[in-house]
Amino acid sequence: MAYAASALLVAGSLWILSRTRIFDKASKAPALLLVMGAVASMFYRIIGGPFAPSEWVAAGADVLLAALAFAAATQFRVSRLANVCPASFKLTIGGAPLFLVFCGLAAFILVPQLTLGTAMLVSGALVLNGAAFDRRAVSDAPTPATIKAAVRLESAAALSLGIFIAFLLEAAASAAPEGMPAVTPLFDASIALMIAFAIGGTLGLGAAMLGNKLKFKDKNVSLSIAAAVLSFCLAGLLGAQPVVAVAAVGLLWGEQTTALVTPRVRLRRRIERVVAPTAYLAFGALLAPRIFQADLLSIVFALAAVSIIRSGPRLAALHKTTLPKESQMFLAWFGGAPGAASALFLISLFDSPSLVAQDAVLTVGALAVTFGVFAARATSRPLIKSLLKQTALAKKRRLFADA
Repeated sequence: MAYAASALLVAGSLWILSRTRIFDKASKAPALLLVMGAVASMFYRIIGGPFAPSEWVAAGADVLLAALAFAAATQFRVSRLANVCPASFKLTIGGAPLFLVFCGLAAFILVPQLTLGTAMLVSGALVLNGAAFDRRAVSDAPTPATIKAAVRLESAAALSLGIFIAFLLEAAASAAPEGMPAVTPLFDASIALMIAFAIGGTLGLGAAMLGNKLKFKDKNVSLSIAAAVLSFCLAGLLGAQPVVAVAAVGLLWGEQTTALVTPRVRLRRRIERVVAPTAYLAFGALLAPRIFQADLLSIVFALAAVSIIRSGPRLAALHKTTLPKESQMFLAWFGGAPGAASALFLISLFDSPSLVAQDAVLTVGALAVTFGVFAARATSRPLIKSLLKQTALAKKRRLFADA
């Protein structure tokens, strides 16, 4: 009951705030929001304010994460991703799994407090990349269309497909109840995910077919939103995973709908304009102060996770694509930074009492997300300027070669 009440409160508050322009400027300053949240949290602790129940915190994070996952899932068709944008396809099926494995192994080796299961969970949280400020920086610059498409679609695919893996990794990193087999949490989570996918997939498919038959055009998006809200409520009532159910709505609706790309992109921007700033502010307040508790090994891992470990697998995945070398180097470093989705998934772990080494997972995850946000903000403009310069030089070389 508390979970449902918290979810409704967060959803209602965001809907009201979305009618204003309070988030327009805030969405462009994620690093500042992290700092503001951390400062507010420390001041709140100094004055001795009461802590919110973990169930309420997790419920709010689930609502926000579900909104991001739904918006991301509506952006593409899984069956056509390889043909529409080969670079995004390569990064999703090649770069993301490689990063998941290497990052998990690095966390297990470098951070003694983490077991192999919890190390993979941290890696799974960081896979949920695709920061909105990254895509905005690319879309607002005169970058090639292939780069814009790759950044937009890869971030959507990584989040909407990776969310299933992340929740399975959470179950695998949880301790079984006393007297039960060790695989019990994973078995129960698998059933809950299948039920959630069945609920969301059915509603998403139904919304798409109804919208196509009635030729609702832009209102087709409204049907998908209604299906997402209904699936979240049904999944919660049936004990399934609401976030996965909402992601399934987006995936099946996006696969079958005839809605144009423009309303889909508009939907994602509107959702992220409200959700992302809220996520960064909440993350700063709840988790960012943990960076002061971290040891040297955790800091080394977090720095490596958002730099070498992140860019290496991405560059390997792009190696055999037709993209120019300068574009491959750009996408290897620029994309994949942990963003609002990673932050919200970590916050949702507050209500996971059976999670092994929960405190270590949250601390290491907080480090990686914080470093990733600051690194992405610090390097985005220089990287874009460098890409534009290299692209212009490459065009001149081709002109001279053809002359």
